[in-house]
Amino acid sequence: MKTLLKKISLILLLALTACAPAPTESPLPTLGAQFDALPTSTPFRPVVATLPPTRIPTVTPQPLSTDVPLTGPYSQYAILSMRARSYGGGTIEIIETMGETNAFTRYKIRYPSDGLNIYGFMNIPHGEGPFPVIIAIHGYSNPDAYSLLSYTTGAADDFAREGYLVFHPNMRGYGESDNGDSLFRAGLAVDILNLIALVKTQALQPGLLEKADPERLGIWSHSMGGEIALRVITISNDVKATMLYAPMTGDVIKNAQILYNVSGLPGFLDEQQIPSYMLPAISPMYFYNNVTSAIKLYHGTADASIPVEYSRETCQQLTYLGKEIDCIFYEGAQHTFSSLYVAEFRQSFLSFFENTLKIP
Repeated sequence: MKTLLKKISLILLLALTACAPAPTESPLPTLGAQFDALPTSTPFRPVVATLPPTRIPTVTPQPLSTDVPLTGPYSQYAILSMRARSYGGGTIEIIETMGETNAFTRYKIRYPSDGLNIYGFMNIPHGEGPFPVIIAIHGYSNPDAYSLLSYTTGAADDFAREGYLVFHPNMRGYGESDNGDSLFRAGLAVDILNLIALVKTQALQPGLLEKADPERLGIWSHSMGGEIALRVITISNDVKATMLYAPMTGDVIKNAQILYNVSGLPGFLDEQQIPSYMLPAISPMYFYNNVTSAIKLYHGTADASIPVEYSRETCQQLTYLGKEIDCIFYEGAQHTFSSLYVAEFRQSFLSFFENTLKIP
């Protein structure tokens, strides 16, 4: 075990970028790749995952016993501990109005998360509402180069144009947000869980979130954000729909190996003497039985950053447990989908949220 753990890196240096074209009708600035027109000579054909009912996954996650000792310096990262604590407190506030399109208004926001100030932006559609709420969770980027309008801004704008109230937090350590404990990315999940609690509290009340529907809440996530989303939906049952785009896994050991393979930096799990029983206790995959959210997963077969096999395993595990999940594997797509895939991809995930958050 010690030899294996020496290979594990807890340092996030997985530089991931994603597709996010700027809205054509909007004067608001956005960051992200600009895509060429979808080629007509090479039709796009997604490969849909088929999971025969008799196929049992190689790894079948089982919930850990509640008598697992949750004491010591790492107990706060355990899923059971995170499920037992409370979230929220304070309010979401507007820092400034960033601009307006003919479909929505963008605001810079700030909210408290366990004593930290978390910044981000939100898009509020024009109209009466109430609107379903989407929280967009970004992946890893170089924190020194990260800005308020990150690479996932285009997706957030797409949702706002479709009538969703969208939050895009810059989690701890990113942009102007305060730094804080983010071991196992658990602190990043706490930032999302606190935001969910604040949305539930402020929604339909006079003020900033009077147009937000607290009962129709979804998550859009990419890469590292996918691992955070998996952690969130094993802890909270307030999320009705979750989209995972080229996600990391629900296994903290596999995720550490991914980061080690990319960064080449040594790990420190063995030096910190983390008890062996805490690693599965911290891993969301062993608590997938708690998931109530509908899930849509997308992954490219040519992804060089996160192996597609990991998403196939995630799909198998959740299917085996009887969870509502639909997985699409894009033949030849990389970690960031190119223009060949982006049009169908967007239509697919918009349809997923339409069916789960808008249609009764």
